[in-house]
Amino acid sequence: MDVYGHELKHGQLSSTTFWINHAGDGKKSSYNAIQVGWHINPERYGDSHPHFYTRWTRDNYDATGCYNMDCPGYIRVDGAIIAPGDAIHPVSNVPDGPRQSITLRVLKDKRSGDWWVYYGFNKIPTGVGYFPRSLFSYLAEKADGMQFGAFVQAKKALPTPPMGSGALPNGGKGRAASFKDIRFIDQDGNSSPIKEDLPMFVTDRKCHSITHIDHAECFYGGPGGCMR
Repeated sequence: MDVYGHELKHGQLSSTTFWINHAGDGKKSSYNAIQVGWHINPERYGDSHPHFYTRWTRDNYDATGCYNMDCPGYIRVDGAIIAPGDAIHPVSNVPDGPRQSITLRVLKDKRSGDWWVYYGFNKIPTGVGYFPRSLFSYLAEKADGMQFGAFVQAKKALPTPPMGSGALPNGGKGRAASFKDIRFIDQDGNSSPIKEDLPMFVTDRKCHSITHIDHAECFYGGPGGCMR
């Protein structure tokens, strides 16, 4: 996924992420999830830089889990090139400058059952940390879902901020943000590109949108400016 910078105000949030989850027994309180991605969140960090972030829960974000390492959960490995909460730089400069990308993978270790996070900045990802199996109920055994995308938030009286590069996806490769080489990795570590389209959810196409998947790639984003 490409990484971009925007000047956001306190009360605005822009995030690009993916989720590994399990719906549990059907009750909302049993939902398990891991989130990994980047976001711009001035209220959390005091700046408008994009930051690598993680989040987890085993009860639909009710009483368990947290961002980054705000509570016991995510464990950073010695020598990791990045930790949750670290700023990412440089950022992409479109349409004239270079595009900066991070590659993320989340894999369940077959022996320990822990969920490992891999991160690479313009290169092949390496292991940077993990979520212990013991954090979860249903994800302790397996995941039954995966989603990826982006979302923005704004407090009342503030417009929604830019998403991705700030360009709508019909801007194409030169301007819009992208997910590239989208892959599914099975329990044996076999990787296969996601070539067929997946269900999508968009709240307001005037402000933010996403394209269909084509050869394991899609474009997304928008200028924002919607009022809630």
